[in-house]
Amino acid sequence: MHRLAQRPPPSEAEPPLLRGVCVQRRVAVFAATVCLLFVSVAGAADAPKTKILTCRDAHGRPLITDPSDPRCYTPPLTPDQLAKQEEEQRIAMEKYRECMALQRADQTLLSRYPNKAKHDAARQAALAEIEATLKISQARLEQLLVERQRLRNEAEFYPNGNLPAKLKRDIDSNTALINAQTEAIAGQKDIAAQKTAFYDDQLARLNVLWQQGPGRGCVQPRIVKQPEPPR
Repeated sequence: MHRLAQRPPPSEAEPPLLRGVCVQRRVAVFAATVCLLFVSVAGAADAPKTKILTCRDAHGRPLITDPSDPRCYTPPLTPDQLAKQEEEQRIAMEKYRECMALQRADQTLLSRYPNKAKHDAARQAALAEIEATLKISQARLEQLLVERQRLRNEAEFYPNGNLPAKLKRDIDSNTALINAQTEAIAGQKDIAAQKTAFYDDQLARLNVLWQQGPGRGCVQPRIVKQPEPPR
């Protein structure tokens, strides 16, 4: 019985040139596998992440899709939810209108007073007009006070108080004029104080605008419309 011939070890059976070719092929396959792995990892890192959700369409059928799918149906809000949403939208619109009004006012203020010298000149002009009126009123009051003293001196000739009718009318008229002029002066001083406070508030706002400029644009709120009921 013949013995099976034993296969010589690879080092003896394969010539050196063939062994080199096999090794090169293995290295090439390994390198290609590593490159493919890196490309796959990089592609997975760069690929946009798409959010998947489950929703229902207008007929109640379940859908597995992304959030932008128009087939996803949102049921209408309850009356309480709708009232709350409308109130929130109303408040947001009021804040937006207030922001727009403030922005327009700031732009007008900056256009009118681009620097402090312009604002100081406007303040001085406004207060100068009031001060001129106040000086006239004070001068008139001094005249009335002098007239009152003259009438009192004349009334001393009648110690019993039996004043002539004309003298009594003159005294009453003088008293009324003094009271009216005193009230006018007090009112003019109040106006001057209000003007001063007004320009002080303007200057405080202008100091912010001169340094920082007008505020950022107002963002108009988005009005959410209710979806139409399924047909």
